[in-house]
Amino acid sequence: MELDWTTFILEIINFLVLVWILQRFLYKPVLNVVTQRRAAIAKNLEEAQAAQNAASSLKEQYENRLAEWQKEREEARRQLRGEIDAERQKLLEQLQTELAEQRQKDKVLAARRNEDLLRDARQEALRLSEQFAAKLLTRLAGPAVEGRLLDMLLEDLARLPDAQRQTLLEAQRGTQSPVRIVSAFPLSDSQRQVLISALQKLLAAQVACEFGEDPALLAGASIHIGAQRLQASLKEELRFFGDAVRHEQ
Repeated sequence: MELDWTTFILEIINFLVLVWILQRFLYKPVLNVVTQRRAAIAKNLEEAQAAQNAASSLKEQYENRLAEWQKEREEARRQLRGEIDAERQKLLEQLQTELAEQRQKDKVLAARRNEDLLRDARQEALRLSEQFAAKLLTRLAGPAVEGRLLDMLLEDLARLPDAQRQTLLEAQRGTQSPVRIVSAFPLSDSQRQVLISALQKLLAAQVACEFGEDPALLAGASIHIGAQRLQASLKEELRFFGDAVRHEQ
């Protein structure tokens, strides 16, 4: 079999033409498509990687922010707990202070009430004692008691201080009125004479005396020399007792 060079050359030409056609109309477009596809894929991969990186960054930021938020929440909770405890302690101390003040006020009020009750009881006791003394002395009033009071009056006249004696002398010189002697019960002549003698000795002069009765004295006598007065009577003793009782109150 002989090689047909013409046919061989034509086959080669056909093959070259086919290769050129394939390269021109098929291989290059396919290669361009593949290249574009690869570029698109690479771009998508880059975008995906960028998105993944962004997502990772956002995730990390979120996790960091979440951790910070947890810390902030714990810190806020701790501060709130501390403020609540401090406010509770403050309110408790304030309540204890108010309770202590109220107890002190109650104690003071109770003490005042006790003092008032005690003072009222003392006043009532003193009032009753004054009434009792008045009733008792009123019932004891009589000539016998008056005689004893006259003796007391004579003893007082004999022991008068010089200053008071001088006052009585000046009162006697300054008046023209007689010395007035008032008694609760009528005096006997001997009692009158004893009183006159005592006054004359006291005033170192003759004195004119007039006598009278005043049942309000209860018992005893009252001597009036000008504006001055000397007395020893149950009425006066009751007055002294009443003044002492009121002073005790």
